[in-house]
Amino acid sequence: MRLWLRLLLLLFVLVGAGAGAWCYLNWQRLVRQSACYRVGVAPSFKEAQAEIAWFETGRDREAKLRELLRKWGTGNRQFDLYLAQHVGHAKSTEALREAFSLELAWREELVPRWAHYWSWRAPLEPDEQIASIIEYLDDLAAAETPKKITWREVLDLQAVFHLTGYRRLAHRLTPENWHERYRRWSETRPAKLPHITRPAKPFPDWQGPLPKERFSRL
Repeated sequence: MRLWLRLLLLLFVLVGAGAGAWCYLNWQRLVRQSACYRVGVAPSFKEAQAEIAWFETGRDREAKLRELLRKWGTGNRQFDLYLAQHVGHAKSTEALREAFSLELAWREELVPRWAHYWSWRAPLEPDEQIASIIEYLDDLAAAETPKKITWREVLDLQAVFHLTGYRRLAHRLTPENWHERYRRWSETRPAKLPHITRPAKPFPDWQGPLPKERFSRL
């Protein structure tokens, strides 16, 4: 065999071995990425939920949730919609909601996207929904020992802070620090909050037909 053929064969072997080693070392991440893809191409929200449920279980749940949330807001609008719908759904876990909220803190450019979606899917008109949340949190804040709120309520409050012009208060909001943030917001916000119009689309960059399902809490 000629020398150049031997070198070419050796190169193929080395490339193949390297690719095999990379796949072996990154196999779990490839599995998670494949699962993310299946969420985005699911033909219905119900089927997307079944795919998302896989990320919420198992000993490697934290790694799976990180991979899932890393994809949100990166270009797949249908994926974004399915995940946002699930986060607000009764079947979502608090672990997923916590991971979602923290992703908003790590990638602050996502906060406006979440607030836009939140306004679009609010069961009441956005102004009424915000007023309802304020009434509820005012009661909690007035207690002698304010209670923690849930991560679902944290996500609601993050949207409210952004929509009313207090985006910085939404950064790293938690069930533990909400009371201090809410107090600061209550003391400095205008007496009349800005009017929030319900968006026509779930996201500013949404294309194609509008989703049939808007409300996803039940």
